[in-house]
Amino acid sequence: MAWKNGPLELYHGCDDVAAKNIVSKGIDLRLCRPRTDFGPGFYTTTVLHQAQQWANARVRRQRHGGKTKSRATVIKFVVDRFPLAQQETMGLVVEGKPAASDFWEFVSYCRGGVTTHIPGTPNAFYDVVFGLVSLWPQLLVIKDCDQISFHTLRAVTALLSKPVIADTAAPISGLF
Repeated sequence: MAWKNGPLELYHGCDDVAAKNIVSKGIDLRLCRPRTDFGPGFYTTTVLHQAQQWANARVRRQRHGGKTKSRATVIKFVVDRFPLAQQETMGLVVEGKPAASDFWEFVSYCRGGVTTHIPGTPNAFYDVVFGLVSLWPQLLVIKDCDQISFHTLRAVTALLSKPVIADTAAPISGLF
């Protein structure tokens, strides 16, 4: 069978207010949280269930913080692989031993609140970083989950298709 290099489906879990803003106005990288696995960026996954879990976790955090009730929502992006391949990327796909692993070293670095991927170079980010999902601060990863994060305006433009609300995630108990 021939490789068709078809589009990649990516999902982003959030609340309904954020989803409406992203669909209508686009992705604003200034709103991205610091101290995440791969640093501040727009995070997606290829796993719908995982995006539903992210959405539900966000809504639970908001409710515990006393904010208004919102609904867990998943946005779907259909991404052409060629523009994505043109990005400056870093892939971290093997966990390895925590003391010697590039994955854990990079996650620890980013979770420390850095504002750059390249030490000593302000605001220098890989366009796209992809890899495992950590259970930080434990040195554990979540099986069968992935994350693809977009860190630059150039990277966000690779999400060419118009995003659509893919799912209003029903609350799901448990982590994964």
